[in-house]
Amino acid sequence: MTDPGRHFCTCKDLACPCNPNNPKNLAKGGLGCDACIRKNLARGEVPSCMFISLGDTSEWDDWSVEGFARFVSLHPRSEEGGRSSAEHSAAFEAARKN
Repeated sequence: MTDPGRHFCTCKDLACPCNPNNPKNLAKGGLGCDACIRKNLARGEVPSCMFISLGDTSEWDDWSVEGFARFVSLHPRSEEGGRSSAEHSAAFEAARKN
């Protein structure tokens, strides 16, 4: 079970001022990923959660759009991962329509 006081976020950098689970952001209440997405769009970067969904980022330091393209080429999604994503996407779309 997840902590209801926390936002879903795969980023482990709780000191980041944009992390929705940074204690300062939690104290403000209701802040999700908006600050992170705004920062990344302004910098031409991709949020770390996109990288994390594909593989280990512990040695990665290029969060640019071009860096993401390289990361994807180095960490291709498995067939099982593709099927799982398709199933989750279909379930999400079905729930959204109801």
